[in-house]
Amino acid sequence: MHRLTTTPSGRLTGSLLALLSTLLLVPMALAAPPAESGAVTRLVEPAFFASYFDEDTGLLALAGPNPEQGCFGEGFDDHSAEITLVQTGAGPIKAHFVHVMPVYVYDMTLDEVCSAIMAGDSVEALYTGSIRTVGNDNDLEVSLTRTNSFGGSSHGTVWDGDGNRCRFSAHVRLQITLDMEFRVLTEGMTIAC
Repeated sequence: MHRLTTTPSGRLTGSLLALLSTLLLVPMALAAPPAESGAVTRLVEPAFFASYFDEDTGLLALAGPNPEQGCFGEGFDDHSAEITLVQTGAGPIKAHFVHVMPVYVYDMTLDEVCSAIMAGDSVEALYTGSIRTVGNDNDLEVSLTRTNSFGGSSHGTVWDGDGNRCRFSAHVRLQITLDMEFRVLTEGMTIAC
């Protein structure tokens, strides 16, 4: 069994990628926020992706458009998330999102993958497959009326280059404090074949 797992060291790069993935939801969700306290809005919005990077193993998981499109800013409209927004009595908008999308795992950084693709080189993924991503944000607009906790998890099936079926699992939980301090609470990625 081949098993890769992240550890707390080297969290910053992966967390920043996950943060950027989560923050992409903000402009979409704010386009139609709930109008009153307790209101619930459900919508499907495009331009969704997720990413995880494990510095210890050097593995990068990109979910959404294939990198040949994504590195050029294309293909995101093909990947929509189901989003539920809830207006709280205290003001913040809570968000919950779910999406199933393809995933590509590389033993390179995002910069290395995109640089190679933009140079016209072929970049082969170590694993490809499909994952279901579920996430939430307790203060989508970062109103600073509470500590903002957000993140998500992804689970699915990937296949290696030899056609072996493997289980993919990844998670990240991040926080922005009332003092605007960014924290990584937990993060990990596992591929088990």
